[in-house]
Amino acid sequence: MGADAAEPRGATSLELRRLLPATAEEVFAAWTDPELMGRWLSPVGHAEVEVDLQVGGGFRVTMVGEDRKIEHTGEYLEIAAPRRLAFTWHSPYTGPEPTVVTVDLRPAEDGTELLLTHERLPEDQVEPHSGGWGRMLDRLAQEVLT
Repeated sequence: MGADAAEPRGATSLELRRLLPATAEEVFAAWTDPELMGRWLSPVGHAEVEVDLQVGGGFRVTMVGEDRKIEHTGEYLEIAAPRRLAFTWHSPYTGPEPTVVTVDLRPAEDGTELLLTHERLPEDQVEPHSGGWGRMLDRLAQEVLT
């Protein structure tokens, strides 16, 4: 449902937009509740999630699917429920420096507009991450419908 755009911003950033059929509070919960995150925060399969939801707190997301596990870790930089969530994102594909993901939520007529920005990616990872986040946001849209 809704707007779907992937716009590379320079060589190392990406933006994705979605219109989600849920309130900003419901969408924010899907990004911060480990049980809910586990249902959609992997392009395929599911995720095993641990969260310490506070600024400076960490998280671990292990994507499980297609006979492999990929671990992602990060630290929460900003938590402004239900409008904004920002965190570092480190995986085997993002290089030695942490990347930064920002999720902005804005009430819209038919639900909530989500803008995901992923910055500081290695150049060769912008397109793969755009596809991966796109699949996960599609799964998120289905999750908030149920």
